[in-house]
Amino acid sequence: MLVHLGKTEEATLIRNALLKALEDGCRTGDIFIGDAGTQKLGTKEFATAIIDRLGESPKILKMQEIRKPEPFTLSKVDVLEKKELMGVDVFLDCHSNRNPEFLGKKLEEFTTGNLKLKMITNRGVKVYPEGQPETFLTDHCRSRFVSSDGGVVNHQTIHSLLQKFNEAGMDFIKTENLYYFDGKPGYSLGQGE
Repeated sequence: MLVHLGKTEEATLIRNALLKALEDGCRTGDIFIGDAGTQKLGTKEFATAIIDRLGESPKILKMQEIRKPEPFTLSKVDVLEKKELMGVDVFLDCHSNRNPEFLGKKLEEFTTGNLKLKMITNRGVKVYPEGQPETFLTDHCRSRFVSSDGGVVNHQTIHSLLQKFNEAGMDFIKTENLYYFDGKPGYSLGQGE
């Protein structure tokens, strides 16, 4: 905080007093391990130990000199040329049936326009297709639908997909659109992607 306020001399004074207190064996409970020559102090006593050493320098630990940070400058932000909607993640509350095979087969029927189910994950672990049967499943999963032809997806296609979830009585919690920026994915890849 002192550095942020431009008070680097005061910050240096306190830092070196802290190092001297550590050299002298002063420890708070979180770093006290009972070594010879050390004493366990409460935070109030430790603060007093630092105050008592203001102006002193450590002998063993490297003395610190805190300098003013370089002024912060904003760098030029590159302007994106192209933003393309390539798919959507639909997050589900699947407490009624967590079986990935059942859910995957059902969601494959939801293919809409050029949107096709690619995978289902649960806690970030791929569970469909080719998931591991021993995977611990929660009632929250993500179904990833992506462009089946590599083309751009439109919002109407996503709306139609969500309508299929609604008609099937499936509780989708949220959605997240998957975009490419200048031909590169702007979203996290799933396991195995």
